[in-house]
Amino acid sequence: MNHDGEAGRARRPIRSPAARIAVALLLVAGLLIALSLATRYGAYRAEVARPGSTQVATWKTVMRLFDVNSEDNVPSWFSSMLLMGCAVLAALVRRAGGRDAGHWAGLAAVLSLLSLDEVAALHERLGGPTAEVLGGGSTRGALHFAWIVPGVVLALVVGLAFLGFVLRLPPGIRRLVVAAAAMYLTAAVGLEALGGIVLDAQGDRALYLLVTAAEEGLEMGGSVLLLYATMRLLHLRPEPGGGYHLSVGVPEPAGTDAAAPAGPAGHRLPGAPLSSR
Repeated sequence: MNHDGEAGRARRPIRSPAARIAVALLLVAGLLIALSLATRYGAYRAEVARPGSTQVATWKTVMRLFDVNSEDNVPSWFSSMLLMGCAVLAALVRRAGGRDAGHWAGLAAVLSLLSLDEVAALHERLGGPTAEVLGGGSTRGALHFAWIVPGVVLALVVGLAFLGFVLRLPPGIRRLVVAAAAMYLTAAVGLEALGGIVLDAQGDRALYLLVTAAEEGLEMGGSVLLLYATMRLLHLRPEPGGGYHLSVGVPEPAGTDAAAPAGPAGHRLPGAPLSSR
């Protein structure tokens, strides 16, 4: 058994540009979650020590800038940029053509809508009408945020529409995509429902803040994982005469020839250029 070869395969992804970018983005996500919790705590301590003071107003201003439970601030824009980055890369993969070009285009469209939703909170507009249908205008517990119900239905429809596409992905990429989707949906639906239960039981206190921080952190992590999966399909190579050649391909295991360009479904294609020079 070639242990050196196995070690090389284990180390190679960590040194890849895609992995370095993903790790850097995860560190930024972690920093934003930490700043959200820290500024919330600072605002609370200032309110207790000197209620109504300028110090309290300053803390609250900073808190709103980093609060993951608010919109139109640094964390929401960061999440939006992650999703838009995934959409752009999906659109680039789509340009290679192939059987799943339409699915890559559809994925780019879905991710673009999710990116817009992060800053515009479009999903929250579904809460009122859904609550009217379910509980006469008021829902509690796991359905405190009633938009979860149509959100789950839409997620199931999209999942079924993309099931065949996901199954045709290369095994390594498929695992990353499935894990990314599981992380994002667990946060957006599961932790959102848990947050509703906690909010009804205890109000906007420490436990609810921790749940919302975990929710946003898991969503960011899922977006980064999807971004990493898509980056692994793209290869940018310098050309001898100058300029660059961007193609879609699946990396070969260590000990084989260099990666051959491949279509979105993982079938090797001679060339498969997306752009050059």
